[in-house]
Amino acid sequence: MSLLVDTNIFSELVKPTPDSGVIEWAREHQADFHVSTITIGELKYGIAVLEEGKRKEALQKWLKETCRIMEGRTLSFNRSVAYVWADLRASMKRSGHRMPLADSLIAATAKRHQLAIATRNVDDFNGTGIRVVNPFD
Repeated sequence: MSLLVDTNIFSELVKPTPDSGVIEWAREHQADFHVSTITIGELKYGIAVLEEGKRKEALQKWLKETCRIMEGRTLSFNRSVAYVWADLRASMKRSGHRMPLADSLIAATAKRHQLAIATRNVDDFNGTGIRVVNPFD
């Protein structure tokens, strides 16, 4: 199963004491990982707001290496995803389901490329019709 990995999963992998179950899950499924440019932006932002220091430098190097590893499996928000996003947002609005903007962009990317989403925030993706995998379970 191909997976679009959400920001919170990538973030977990670089915590000082990450969840061991998530680490094991990532090892087993890393060949199936895809990443959205939205997630890369969220990760970059999280690093950018950190105080200068060794942790920030290490995370900058990690993100650069992660982007290199994910080359060819990085999915951009483009016109075809934008069309899916618009339809998804309209459907969610009609059903009364509110969704954070970044999550809706990630969901549209997953839907457009027929990927499941790996995330801890399962509730954020309810009602999208997209399969969600929670590596924390």
